[in-house]
Amino acid sequence: MRADRVGFRGFIFFCTLMILCLSVMALAQGEYSYVVRQGGEQVRIEPISNVLGVVDYYDYDAESFQSANLALHETSTIVMFLYEDTTTKMLSLFMLVDSPQGVGGTARVSMSGVPADAEFLVKDDEFDFFDTWKLTPPTAIVSWGWSEGKCDGMVLGPLAAEVDLEIVIDPSSVSGIDTVRFLSGDILSPDVINLTLDDPILIHEAGARPEDEPEAEAEAMSMPPIATFSVSPADRYIDAVTTFDASEATAFEGTIAIYEWDFDGDDVFEESTSDPITSHVYGATGIKHVTLRATDSRGAQSSYTYTIDVSSFSVKVVRRMSTELALPGSTFKVEVQIEPQMALGGAGLQEILPLGWEIEPLENAGTVFKHADKQWVFIEDLEAGTSRIISYEVTVPESEAFSSTSLPARFGITGGFQVVTPFIDMLVAGETDIEVSDGLDIKTAIAHLVPGNQEDASGDTIDLRLSKSIQPGQLDRALEMWMNDTIVPATQRTRIDAQAIKDLIAYSYTCTPVDQPLPVVSMANIESLRTISAPFPCNNVLLGYYDRNGNLAGDTFRVRVELKADQDLYGVGLCEEVLSSWRVMPIENDGFLYKESSTQWVFLGKVPTGTTKTIVYEVTVPQNAAIKLPKDSPYYVTTNDVYGVVDAVLPRVEVIVGGASSVGIVRELPLLGAVSRWDVKNDTIDIDLSAYISFEQVQRAIAFWLENEPVPRTNGQTIDYETMKTIIAYWLSNTAVCDPLPSAFR
Repeated sequence: MRADRVGFRGFIFFCTLMILCLSVMALAQGEYSYVVRQGGEQVRIEPISNVLGVVDYYDYDAESFQSANLALHETSTIVMFLYEDTTTKMLSLFMLVDSPQGVGGTARVSMSGVPADAEFLVKDDEFDFFDTWKLTPPTAIVSWGWSEGKCDGMVLGPLAAEVDLEIVIDPSSVSGIDTVRFLSGDILSPDVINLTLDDPILIHEAGARPEDEPEAEAEAMSMPPIATFSVSPADRYIDAVTTFDASEATAFEGTIAIYEWDFDGDDVFEESTSDPITSHVYGATGIKHVTLRATDSRGAQSSYTYTIDVSSFSVKVVRRMSTELALPGSTFKVEVQIEPQMALGGAGLQEILPLGWEIEPLENAGTVFKHADKQWVFIEDLEAGTSRIISYEVTVPESEAFSSTSLPARFGITGGFQVVTPFIDMLVAGETDIEVSDGLDIKTAIAHLVPGNQEDASGDTIDLRLSKSIQPGQLDRALEMWMNDTIVPATQRTRIDAQAIKDLIAYSYTCTPVDQPLPVVSMANIESLRTISAPFPCNNVLLGYYDRNGNLAGDTFRVRVELKADQDLYGVGLCEEVLSSWRVMPIENDGFLYKESSTQWVFLGKVPTGTTKTIVYEVTVPQNAAIKLPKDSPYYVTTNDVYGVVDAVLPRVEVIVGGASSVGIVRELPLLGAVSRWDVKNDTIDIDLSAYISFEQVQRAIAFWLENEPVPRTNGQTIDYETMKTIIAYWLSNTAVCDPLPSAFR
C-alpha cells in the first residue's frame, strides 16, 4: 500500500486555507447579526464559528469534572459567547465560569426568552450536589459552586436566529467572580466586550446585516424592559409586612414608568405604581407566585414571576404529647414549645381540655399560671430566637366517667397563643387528639413500660408520661415477654407474636416514636439459602439403626440457613416450619434470639449491608415417625419437610428460604447407599462412612452378587447383574452414590 506524505510547508498552507475557508463561511452565514446590551451600552457581536459540534468543542472531561478545552476560560470571570456549528448551522450560547487558576466561588444565572425546544447541551458538573439546573422555557436558572483549581460552565441551545434571548445575572448570588466578558467574531482572535455584574445583560438578534444598521437600530427601539425584583425579609409571615424592590428592573430606552404587582398569582394585578418599591401584608400562609409587570416610557412591557413561601406567624407554638393513647385514670405529659422569630410583648397561652380532665403544671418557663382557667402569662418580653417550653401533666378521669361513652373514644386538647405587641392570636399547632381506650396497643405499651424484676408481668407497670420511643431496657423486657409468651400489661391480655417483636426491634433501633411510621427506605433484595446435612446418602435419615455401641443413631440431620441483603435491615426474622413431632435444637444463632415453641429467630439490631448471617440447627426425627412408601420404591420416600421464610420490618420484605428442603425418612436403605456405608471389617452398616464406594466395598458387593445374598437393611434386596455393574462404575469414577454417573460411565 502506498502512503502520500504532506510536507511541513504544505501543512502550513493547508491550515491557512482552512482558516480562510472558515472565515468565508462565517461571513456567508451572517444573514443575522446580534447585539449585547448592558445598561445604556450596546455592542454588535458575531457568533464564534467552528466545524465542531458544541459537545466536542466544549470537550467536557467527566474524570476531571471540567472542560478539557481551557483556552477560553479566564480567572474570576464569566466568559460568554454565541457559537455556531457551521456543519449543522445550529446556534448556541456558551458560558464558562472561572478557570483552574481561580480560588473557587459560586454563581447563579437566570435566563428568560429561552426557545421552547432549547436544552442544556452541556452541563459542567451535572452531578455536583452544589449545582442546580432548571429549564422551563422561556426561563432557565443555573447555579454553580466550584472549588479552588476547578471551573464550571454550560451550553444552551439550539437558539433560533430570530429569538430574543435575555440573560439576567443577579450580582447578589455571585462570589469569586469579578467581571463578565463577551467574545465575538474570529475563533482564533475574538473581540472582547467587557461587561460588569452590576446590571442585567441582554443578547438580542439585530435582524439585519451591518449595511442595514438603521433598520437594526429601529428594531432595537422596540425591545422590552427587563423586569426583576427582590423580596425582604428572608422569612415571610402572615400579618407581617413583606417588601418588594424592583429598583434593578431596567429599560433599554427611556425609563420604567409603571410597576404593576400581582401578589398571589391569580392574574389580577392588585397594585399599580410608579415607585419601584412596594409592600404587602399576607393574610394566609402558603406558596405565593408574585408577578411584576414593568412598562417603560415607550409602552413596552415585560413580566417577572418569583415564588415565596408565607409561613405562619413570626412565632412557632407547637404542642407535643407523650402518648396518643391513654387509659381511664392514667396520667400523661404535655409540652408546649414557644419559639419567637421577633420580639413579643404581652404573651400568654391558654389550653382547653375535655371536661373533668385534671391538669398539674410542671415547668412554667417564666410565666404565671392560673389553674382555674388553665392560662399562662409571661411576665417579661419574649426575645427573638429564644425558646420556652411550658409542660404539664394531664390525668384522665376514671372509668366511671366514661360509663355513657363507648370506648375507645377520641378527645382533643386545643389552645391559643396571644400576643399584644405585635397583635397575634393563633391556635397552638402540633398534636391535639388523644384516644382513651380500655387497652393500649403493644407498641404504645412497650414504649411506656417500666420493667419489673419478676419473670412474670406482675412487676411491670405502665407510665404514659414516658417518651414515645422504645428504650433498650424496654426492648429487652419485650423480648422476654415474646420468649415466654407473657401477657403485656394494659393491653387487654395481648401477647407479643413474631411480627410484633420484629416491629418493636425496628422502632427501637431506628429511634422512631411509636406513633410515627418507620422511615421510608428503598426495597431490599434478600438472599437466603438452606443446606441440609443428613447421615445417609441423598439426605436420608435412617430409623431403627444402632451404632457399634448399641445406641440409636442416624435419626438426626443438620440444617444451615444463610442470609444477606443489599442494604441494611431492621427487625429481621427467620421462621422455619418442620413437622410438629420433630425436635429442633439450635447450634449457632449468630446474634439471633431463638424461640423454641415456634421455631422462630429474630435478630437484635441491624443486619448491615452485605453481611452474611448464619443459623445452624439440628433436627431429631422420632423413631416412630410414619413412613409413606410410594409404589415405585420398596424402601423410602422423599418429601418437602422443611419450609421457611426470612423477613424484615424495615424495609418491609419477605422471601422464602431457597435451597434444600427435603429429607428422606427411611427404615431401609437403597442398595447403593447400603454398599457405600458397608463396614467390610465388621460386616455391617456404619453411618459414619462416606458416600463414596471403595474397592473393598466392591469386593463385598461381588460376594453378595455371586451368592445371591440379600443385603442387610435393604428390605431383602439382592444385587443383580445391572446393579453390580453400576456399583463398579461408581467406584471407578469416584462418584458419590447420590450423584449421577459421568456420561462416560452411563
